[in-house]
This record gives sequence, structure tokens and C-alpha cells, in this order.
Amino acid sequence: MSGLTQDTSFLKTGEGKLALLFRQIHQENKAQRMIILNDSVMRMFEAVLKDPLSFTYPFDSLRYVGKLYPPDTSFRVINWNLSLPEGHFIYFGFILQKDASSHTSRVISLSDHSVEIRHPEDTLLTPACWYGALYYDILLNRWEGTPYYTLLGIAYEDPFITRKVIDVITFDKEGHITFGAPAFATGKNIHDRVVFRFSARVSMLLHYDRHMKMIVFDHLSPSRPQYEGLYQFYGPDSSYDGFAFYNGMWHLKRDLDARNLR
Repeated sequence: MSGLTQDTSFLKTGEGKLALLFRQIHQENKAQRMIILNDSVMRMFEAVLKDPLSFTYPFDSLRYVGKLYPPDTSFRVINWNLSLPEGHFIYFGFILQKDASSHTSRVISLSDHSVEIRHPEDTLLTPACWYGALYYDILLNRWEGTPYYTLLGIAYEDPFITRKVIDVITFDKEGHITFGAPAFATGKNIHDRVVFRFSARVSMLLHYDRHMKMIVFDHLSPSRPQYEGLYQFYGPDSSYDGFAFYNGMWHLKRDLDARNLR
């Protein structure tokens, strides 16, 4: 931060304008108008995030917006969703990378293409073609010097189905971002990300248990056998599975002892 001005007046002004736009979106009931307003949010946010002080600026008044750092604070994720009147959801966001050498921030916008991605578990993606979600945790693991940033997120697919997602971000030497990696071993299969689909009427546990050093989650199953494959009828069945990281991958562990969960 040496040599940089600490004047945050531009950020405060921008935050106020963004807060107003978000209020207008949440008061709106026409999809086309909501999308137009959100376009203004994207343009305003991108301009604000180019200020190098935005990397640590809290944006506390933007309560509909998620703000996350990984444990090493090497980047920042800003994201939110748009809940359209007909019950569909679109996800938006930015990845913010701080460039210490030029005292600027690299701002990468995220474009949600989840509706078009037919096999998300086995597809490597980019910020321009992103499997949208609202992230609530970022984990950091290293293997042979390479950092793996694992994201835990939730996405509302429609009025009937909710998704939870375990995804991975990696950066190449030029700073280019890839979403997904062949890092999830589930028996004989290896996947680029993990997607859970379940009834929007229930909740699902998905979090990192620091005591067990595992990503722990509810095992999902249909409420009746005839509903197999109909995810609007899926929910937790009182058993738990998990992923443990070793040898550069997350390995599936089934039927965890619930007494060890915290």
C-alpha cells in the first residue's frame, strides 16, 4: 500500500450508487427492467473495482452481494444473483486480482452459462463461460507447489430445485483463470467439479469440517424409489459423505461417522 492514496471517496460514492441500483432491482417486478438495471450494476461495479483500494474496501452496505477471499488473500470474489419473476435465476460476479507492481486491480467479470452447460461435472470452464453460483467459502490446498482454490457455493436452479457446487479455481503463469479441474475422485471416476441437486424445499449441509479436515456433506436420495433421477424430490437421508484432499485430489469418503462432525 506504500505510495497509494487512501482516499476512498470514489469507492464510497460508487458504493452508494450500487446500493441504490440493487434496491431498485429488488423493488422491480418486470424481468426486462431488472436485467437493464443489473447491466448498470455490472458497469458501475467494474469501474469501482478498478480502483486499487477496492481490493480491501468492505462494501458493507451491499448486503445482497457476497465478498470472499481465499486464505492467502491472493484474490477476491464478488458475486450476486438476479431472481427473475418467473422463478429463474442468473448469477453475476467478478474476480479481483491485485497487481502490486502496477498498483492497479485486474478485474475479471463472470458470465453465467449454467443453463447451457450440459455436463458441468466434466467440463473445464472460464470466467466467460461460468457455472454460476453464490460462493460462501474458499479453501486453499497445495500440491507440488500448485495452489488449488476450492469453492463451495449454492445456486437456485428454479422454484423446485436447488444446487450446491464444489468447484476449483486455478491460475496459470499469466494469471488466466480456469474453473474446474480433474480433482474429484469418486471411486473409479474423476470429475472436474461436483454438483448436488435437491428439492428447493429442504436444506443441505455442505461445508469444510476443520476438525475432520474434510469437505462434509449430506448424502442425498429420493423420498421414494420411483423418484430416482427427479431431483425436486431429493433430500438428505441422515447419512454423510465427504471429500478428503491428498495426492493433489479430493477423494470421496462415504458414510462418515456423524459423531465426528462439527
